[in-house]
Amino acid sequence: MKKILVVDDDREVLSVVTTILSETGFKVLTNETGFNIPEIVRDYSPGVILLDIRLPGRSGIEICKELKNIFNIPIILFSAHCDRENALKNSRAEAFIQKPFDLKKFVSLINFYASYQMAEGLQF
Repeated sequence: MKKILVVDDDREVLSVVTTILSETGFKVLTNETGFNIPEIVRDYSPGVILLDIRLPGRSGIEICKELKNIFNIPIILFSAHCDRENALKNSRAEAFIQKPFDLKKFVSLINFYASYQMAEGLQF
């Protein structure tokens, strides 16, 4: 089963995203704080990370850069309040999706990066 880590401080967003991704065949682990993410990634070994940019106490962009220095896992940033180009340029993330998102495009993007990692045999 494909695994994904979803980090967002909005419980409603986490609930909706978890439902969508679970119905699509993902095992979903969520985190509301953005703290201890490297340890969580190491223990859970997700195939993809979906990371909100605005988190309490720490920027998702900073978390993404930290993760990219440690792991070779596709990271998709998402936010309602961010400039896509700057977010991607400053984070080294593979993709960005704007909230609210189109459901089909969202699922397609997640599946693409989950499949890409599996096909390439990427390791961290």
